[in-house]
Amino acid sequence: MLLLSQLLGCESAQRSAPTVKQRTTTTQDASTRELKNALELLQDPNLTGQSPTAGKIAYGLNAWISKQPPIPNWQTPELTKTLPTEVQRVFRQRARSTSQDFNIEDVVFLRETLWLRDVSSWIVKQQLDPKFERWLGDVREKLGDTTTSKLGIAHRLFDWTVRNIQLDPISPDFRDFVPKTSADNSDQPARPQHYAPRFGIPGPGYRFSAEQLLLYGHGDFWQRSWLFMLLARQQGIQVAMLSAPGIASKKPLPWCTAVLLDERLFLFDTRLGLPIPEENRRGVVELTEVVRNPRILGTTELPGLLDLNPQKRYPVRHADAQKVTAFIDGSPHYLSRRMQQLQETLTGDQRIVLATSTTDLANRLTRHKAIDQVQIWPIAYDTILYRLGRAKTLSRDDRALRKNAYQAMGWPGDYDTLEKLLLRDYEFHDVVFQFSTSLASGRKQHLRGKFFKHEDEPGAANYYLQARVSDRDLNNFLKDPRFRARQFGFGQRAGKDKNRDQAGVELAHRGMQRAKQNATYWIGLANYDAGRFEVALDWLENRTLGAREESPWKVGARYNLGRTLEILGRVADARRVYFGDDSAQSHGNTLRARWLTMPSTENP
Repeated sequence: MLLLSQLLGCESAQRSAPTVKQRTTTTQDASTRELKNALELLQDPNLTGQSPTAGKIAYGLNAWISKQPPIPNWQTPELTKTLPTEVQRVFRQRARSTSQDFNIEDVVFLRETLWLRDVSSWIVKQQLDPKFERWLGDVREKLGDTTTSKLGIAHRLFDWTVRNIQLDPISPDFRDFVPKTSADNSDQPARPQHYAPRFGIPGPGYRFSAEQLLLYGHGDFWQRSWLFMLLARQQGIQVAMLSAPGIASKKPLPWCTAVLLDERLFLFDTRLGLPIPEENRRGVVELTEVVRNPRILGTTELPGLLDLNPQKRYPVRHADAQKVTAFIDGSPHYLSRRMQQLQETLTGDQRIVLATSTTDLANRLTRHKAIDQVQIWPIAYDTILYRLGRAKTLSRDDRALRKNAYQAMGWPGDYDTLEKLLLRDYEFHDVVFQFSTSLASGRKQHLRGKFFKHEDEPGAANYYLQARVSDRDLNNFLKDPRFRARQFGFGQRAGKDKNRDQAGVELAHRGMQRAKQNATYWIGLANYDAGRFEVALDWLENRTLGAREESPWKVGARYNLGRTLEILGRVADARRVYFGDDSAQSHGNTLRARWLTMPSTENP
C-alpha cells in the first residue's frame, strides 16, 4: 500500500500545485535567461510533476512571460462550447485559456509535448513502407511535392503507432448511462448523478494520457487515433477523427482518422491498422472518393473493399460516409494564450507545437461536403477525470459513500469488482516501472530513438537487458528473505506486519515479472526500428511468443512478427501469422494477409 499512497500523492500534487509566483526582473535579457534555463531543465529525463525541478521551470517561465506583452484580442475558442457539459468545468480549470501564469500542470504538459516532438522527429526519418513509397511516386505529379512528402510523413507516424501501440478491445461506454428507474419514480428518465470517468470507470479512449500511451505501449483504437493526431501535430500535420452516425447511439461513433493535406482528407484506420486504400488496393484513399464510390465501403447489397465476407463486414458503409462528424483535438493546454505565446518564442531545435487553432481547422474541414459538423473530441478531458476518479477509488476515501452512489447508479457489475479492476490496472502499469528503474530508463531511451549504447550512454536495449531478471532469481526473490535483502535490498523492516510484508513481496515479484515481459517484447521492437530484423525476429518469435508463460504482449508480438517476416521476404509465413490472429485487429490483419503479393518463389 506504500506504492499506492505514492501514486495518489502524485495525483494530488499535480491537481493542487499552486501557480509559481512571478519574480520581477529588471531587463528583457534577464527574462530571456530565465526562459533558457527553464527550457534546459525541461530536458531532464527524470522530470515529474512533483519534483522540485518542475517548480523551477514554472518559476522561470513566469519570470519570462511577466516581461512579455500578452497576445492582444485573445478569445477562448468558440468550438469549446461543443464540449459536453460534464467536461466544461475541466476546460475552465485546466486550460485557464486567458491566464498568463504557468503552474505545475503546465510543466507536465510541456514534458508531454516534448516527448511527442522527440518521438515524432526520429520516426519521420525511418524507412517508408516500400509499397506505399512506390504509390507515392506514382501520384506525385497529381498531389504535388509538398503533399506527397507530408503524406509520407503521416504514413510513417501512423505505421509506428500501429506497430508500437498494441491494440486493446474497445471498452463499454457508460458515459451516457442512465438508470432505468428515476429517483423519484416519475415518468421522466433519471439523470446520471455521476459521470463515469469522474467515478474511475474505464471506458473507450480515456484510460491513458498521451504520455502514458507512449510509456505503456497499448490502448484501444480511439487512443491509437488520438496519439497519431498528436504526433502528426508536432510535424505540422492536422488530423481529425471522423465519426459516422451511430446505429444504437445518438452520438456519432468514431470511425477513422483523416489527414488534412492541401484541403484533401486521406483516410487511415487505426482499428484495422491500415490506410484505407483506393479501389485498386494501393495507397490511401481520399474522403471524396469514398463518398463517390460505393465499392470502397460497400452498401447493404454491394460488398465493400474492406469486407471479409457477408458475415464479417466493415462496420461503416457507403451511406454512413455521406454525412460525418469530424472530431478534432482540443486538449485544454493547447487552447491557452500562454502556450501560444511560448510557442511563438521557440525556434529552431527548440520548437515545439504547444497550441492549435480549432477555429481555423474547423473552417478547413467544413469545406468538405461530407463533413456535417466539427466538434472538439472530449477524450482528453475524460482522461483527466478518469485519472482523478481512479485515484479517488483506489484511495478508499469515503468508500461507503462512493459504493452506495455506484450502486444507486445501477452501473453493471459491483463496486468491489471495480476496485479490483483498478488495482490490477495499477499493478500492471505503475508498479512495473517503480520496481524496475532499468525498464523505465530503457523506455525513455526507446522513445528518444536511442536503441543501443553510444559512447558512454546506454541505449534502450542495454537497459531492457538489465530489467530481465532471471527466472531463478525471481523464484529466489519470492521464497528467500536473505536473497531478497542481499540482491535487491528488499528486507523486512522491524516491527512491520509479516502478512503485509509478504503482500509487498508478492507485489514486487509480480512487478518484476511484468517488467521482464515488457523488456523482452520491447527489445524486439527496438531492433525492428533499428533495422536489425533477424534479431527482432528472434526476440518476437522465440523469446516473447515462445516464452513458457503467455506474454501480455502476444497480440503486438504476433503482428510485429508478421511485419518482420514481410521485410525478410518470408511472405507466406507472414500471411499465416496474420490469418491466425484473433485479436481486436484481426479484421485488418486478415485484409493485410489477403492483399500481400506472393513472390514467385513462394507458395501460399
